[in-house]
Amino acid sequence: MSDISQVIYTPPQAAQSAMEAVERTEKNQMRAIKLHLPEIKDYFAPAMAGQLISIIAQTSNYKSSFMRQWARDIAQQLMDEERDNESIIYVSVEEVIEEQIYQEVAAISNENAGRLAHGSVNDWDALRKAAIMVGQIPIYRIGESLGRAEVFAHLHLSNIMEAIRALVGGDVTGNKITPAAIFVDYLQALPFDPEFQGKQDRRLQVRSDIYKLRKMSILFDCPVIVGVQAKQNLQGAPSASFRIPGIYDGEESSSIGQRSDRIIQLWMPKMTSSLGTAIEQGNYSFVVTEDMLWIKIGKQRGGYPSGKAWMCKIDHNNGIIVPQEINRISLSNVV
Repeated sequence: MSDISQVIYTPPQAAQSAMEAVERTEKNQMRAIKLHLPEIKDYFAPAMAGQLISIIAQTSNYKSSFMRQWARDIAQQLMDEERDNESIIYVSVEEVIEEQIYQEVAAISNENAGRLAHGSVNDWDALRKAAIMVGQIPIYRIGESLGRAEVFAHLHLSNIMEAIRALVGGDVTGNKITPAAIFVDYLQALPFDPEFQGKQDRRLQVRSDIYKLRKMSILFDCPVIVGVQAKQNLQGAPSASFRIPGIYDGEESSSIGQRSDRIIQLWMPKMTSSLGTAIEQGNYSFVVTEDMLWIKIGKQRGGYPSGKAWMCKIDHNNGIIVPQEINRISLSNVV
């Protein structure tokens, strides 16, 4: 930093900065991002500009699908509220663009996303109509494509931020884009960033990237939602059978738990226990099913409550998540 005085605030300056922040928040209340799941949405405080939300889960525990549904729900919120100048920006370094759209089309049509990926279509007319609808959903995507195989974009975080700047500034479409939220799937899959000044150490790179993602939420004036891979050996899970990751179970760096404003933890019991297994936790028990997903709000800054978990059901055909009746029972004492 060329002028170190810029990080020093006198008491009047600090007070003025706080008042300006309150004014910005008041003006931006209509831009808050909700979690559109029944009952959970009443517990999860709306996410505001400048906040970083981490979605923590182990491999194959529905992290990407959860993020896709949330992005789709926010996009629908934008359309319902006629916020025509705002859009979602969705970055994936794991799935090509086509794979993402299979999920979106399946959520609208009666097709199965897995079968679409293998070229199996039941109703082409319904599929085309669904594709037209997906084309009207305000989600801009950054990633690689099967249709542009000759293009290789090294999507480290500096390049991703440059792509977002180009999109927001109007260099891509000719019109400036106002991001309502930015999704990044996922943190540990991001390639090494040549702008990172340290040695090529994965732990240090992840730490640097989580700081950059938080800066991104301020720079682009919107919440940033990032997928986070959980460790294989969880340290924060309540027990050997109840395997919701803890907020510090993000792989590679404890900075994930420290720097995130909100943390949502996911767990699919079928990934750690056989179907039909009865799992007990404290005075509560349940039986593992194919479509079961546990969601926990593990952290919320700003004085909001946290620590509650819900058992949910997944409709695998369209990726829709539905909280079950057990969501009325708080597991904060055991989770």
